Amino acid sequence: MPQTSLNGTTYAYTDEGEGDLVLFGHGLLASKEMFDAQVAALKDRYRCVSVDWPGHGASGYRENGWDFYDMVEDSASLVRELGYDRAVFAGLSQGGMVFMRLALRHPELVRGLVLLDTSAGPEDPDSLPQYEQLREAMWKGDEEMRAAATDAAQQVLYGATWRAEDPEGLAHEKQLIMAHDRDGLNLACRAVFDRDEVVDQLGQISAPTLVICGEEDVATPPDRARQLADGIPGAELVMIPRAGHHSPIENPQPVTEAIEAFLAKL
Repeated sequence: MPQTSLNGTTYAYTDEGEGDLVLFGHGLLASKEMFDAQVAALKDRYRCVSVDWPGHGASGYRENGWDFYDMVEDSASLVRELGYDRAVFAGLSQGGMVFMRLALRHPELVRGLVLLDTSAGPEDPDSLPQYEQLREAMWKGDEEMRAAATDAAQQVLYGATWRAEDPEGLAHEKQLIMAHDRDGLNLACRAVFDRDEVVDQLGQISAPTLVICGEEDVATPPDRARQLADGIPGAELVMIPRAGHHSPIENPQPVTEAIEAFLAKL
């Protein structure tokens, strides 16, 4: 598994295929595995790189914390280190939040933008107290408490259809979540929960953009996706049936098909 140091932070990532670069960035609590199905389908035509964000998986993290703009600069550095002037950036939830800010700060790097199950707004104030309780339990709790908190988080992260139909997949995802470094994941939560709002800047995004959202997403519901599609000039919106917040895992085929069609237009 490749690793590199970007602005003082160690990043682990997968790197498969050749051609134009597609950089994938997963959501909070997930890992670079999130886009395995899409990478498998695209790697015969594109170079597909999927990162573990700081505090997740095999990547390191800044012990004093970080914000989305640190992740923007790290992503820009990775593209250049891989030998590219431009890339298609495909990010889900926190990944999409990072990449839309990258499109604002470094438009010259963005060949295309795929925003999955994400939002340009701040964290939902009605949900934040619950999320903070889960963050605290996963940070400081014993293993039983952490397992219970993970179970609760999965009620938000995955749609009811997939949870009912794929209990083995749900158990696998639970193992991935619980394997993250406690301190790193706590800081990653802070970066997500304390983010700024960029709704008013969406009109400045000039890159071709595809917005994807699971119809059962309760973390960043479809109205957030519509806000993105309405705010970004020329953006296309694709809704994914039978999928919640982690649509590339829950119903991978229509997600892959939408991305393939988008890339073909570029």
